Amino acid sequence: AQQPPKSAHPHGNWRCQQCHHTFNMEAAAAQDEVEESGQPLGESWLNLTASVTGAAKQKSPEPSESFHSQMEEKRIVTEYACEHTMPLYPLCESCTAQVMAELAAERDQARKDCETYEAQFKLICQNVHEEDSNSREQIEEDLRQAEEEEQALIEKSNALELERTALRKKMNELEQNAVLLEQMQKCYWREYNDLQLQLRSSDRDSLRRKIDHVTMQLEALNKTNVINDAFYISHSEIYGTINGFRLGSVPSQPVEWEEINAAWGQTALLLQTLVSYWDFTFPQFRVAPMGSFSRIIKRDDEKCVWDLYCQSDMGFGRLFGYGSFDKGMAAFLECVRALQDHVRSVDPSFSPPYRIVDHKVEEFSVKLQFNTYERWTKALKYMLTNIKWLVASSLNKRA
Repeated sequence: AQQPPKSAHPHGNWRCQQCHHTFNMEAAAAQDEVEESGQPLGESWLNLTASVTGAAKQKSPEPSESFHSQMEEKRIVTEYACEHTMPLYPLCESCTAQVMAELAAERDQARKDCETYEAQFKLICQNVHEEDSNSREQIEEDLRQAEEEEQALIEKSNALELERTALRKKMNELEQNAVLLEQMQKCYWREYNDLQLQLRSSDRDSLRRKIDHVTMQLEALNKTNVINDAFYISHSEIYGTINGFRLGSVPSQPVEWEEINAAWGQTALLLQTLVSYWDFTFPQFRVAPMGSFSRIIKRDDEKCVWDLYCQSDMGFGRLFGYGSFDKGMAAFLECVRALQDHVRSVDPSFSPPYRIVDHKVEEFSVKLQFNTYERWTKALKYMLTNIKWLVASSLNKRA
């Protein structure tokens, strides 16, 4: 709070700190002495609280005291009021009355608030007392249930502790079993590896024996000519034979045409097999092996078909020629010659024993027209010999 001045204002004039009105404190004090109220310190110029006012009344001098003593007391009261009140001093009479009215209103409101607070406090205390009395049993019941729950949790905790102990013991047993199992597994794999080494050693020896046996079989198969086994060419006195069938006929040892036709069918099939083996195609003819009724076909004219078989040996057949049979045998001999030339181009060392020119093998013709059976049979025998050389050359090709 702002301290009041220690000496009077010149000419005794003062300014109100609230409304800034100028008034003369000495004139006000002299007037206060004359008033019949008898109060030395009026409330017309100073705002005091109830306690300060009481203290001022206790310290107020008698009306007979001098003016200076009253002024001194006013100064002391003013300083005290300044220290304990909010408004600044000095105050005029109207401001002092207004402040006093505000303080009285605040005092009344404070009393009402205090009474309200006391009533609410009593009500709260009553409610708390009733609630305490009503909820005591519930609290005791809750406490009992809480104790029972606590006991159940303690028992459950003890059970879990026992279970954990049992599990820990079981885990230790499992760890020991795992260590033992690992050792057994290592031992097993060690024995397994030893056994595998033994088996592999035994299997290796057995495999070597199998390899040697298969190698021997392969060598034997390489030396074996399948074509030679399937079409066995040989001779029987003056006849050339294939798979036991005689190819040709002489009057001294006649051969049935059925056997001759079968021999021609085997020969045609053998020649077609050799052509496939050498991957060769005849330029002029195509052989059609059909057993005892084999034929040969001209490539540029599919309607031109000649027979490699004969039905009979009628009398006029040799006189006027065997026609289709002679042309078929001549064409077949031409196919044999063409295959020989192809094999010779691949293997220059190939050299068949008999020369083929046109329809003749050496000087013997394969045709029956104007020919004898002996010369015809010998030509067929030489032709089979050359075909056998072609079979042998196929073995050399594979080797």
